[in-house]
Amino acid sequence: MNRTSPLGQAGLWIAILIAAVVTVFPFYWMLNTALKPQSEVFLSPPAFYSANWSLEAFRTLLVERPFARYFLNSLIVSLGSTLLSVALATFAAYGFTRFHIKGAGALIVFLLFTKMLPETLLIIPYFRLMSELGLINSHLSLILAYSSFALPFSVWMLIGFFRSIPLEIDEAAIVDGASRITTLWRVILPLARPGLVAVALFTFLISWNAYVWALVLTTDPSMFVLSVGIANMVGEYRVQWNELMAAAMIAAVPVMVMFAFLERHLVNALTAGAVKG
Repeated sequence: MNRTSPLGQAGLWIAILIAAVVTVFPFYWMLNTALKPQSEVFLSPPAFYSANWSLEAFRTLLVERPFARYFLNSLIVSLGSTLLSVALATFAAYGFTRFHIKGAGALIVFLLFTKMLPETLLIIPYFRLMSELGLINSHLSLILAYSSFALPFSVWMLIGFFRSIPLEIDEAAIVDGASRITTLWRVILPLARPGLVAVALFTFLISWNAYVWALVLTTDPSMFVLSVGIANMVGEYRVQWNELMAAAMIAAVPVMVMFAFLERHLVNALTAGAVKG
């Protein structure tokens, strides 16, 4: 193994420090703005800290605005979309990799093709469909929309993971008396855990950050999700920037928590097969 010279190590640490500052500074500035009073937001030169920091913007959001309702709506929609997408993608990928389906290759390519279509092309037909079903202003309409958009890529990802699991493992479980469902649940899914985590994170992020579909399918303010609620905080003549930054900080917390707990599985998913021939 080549040993890095002291000069090389110093350069490496400087590069790491710069990368850390570039990554962390936007979050610090959001927090700094959220804690400042509105009168200090546009001071020139800008203040990197203030003696008047307070949690007033957070209190206003949670007490005087329906922000908690937006947060709950986003959580319901994102978790529902994630569960539905992972469940359907799991069964689809398992079927494609374990059964000989005529035309499966063309169908898999078609799934990827649907992901290439601009989602905006589907807004009018999807809105009419949901309207006919009476699902406008409901969590279910958003869950179905986000799941349908995440499903093609989710199936593609899981097909790759299931193909890396030898068929002999399925056959051994079936010989021991396990059914197909038992084999999938107790044998295959634990082996494919990194892929399931990657798919779950992918779907959760799509659902959590989506804006256009939530804007189209919800008109009742009580059904707004975070993306729509935060966008509505931008007024025509005035913007409460400290409240806006506080809202952005709160909206970022669930995603950061998920990455903190699932980062190990996500890295395993991204590096799966990297050292195999």
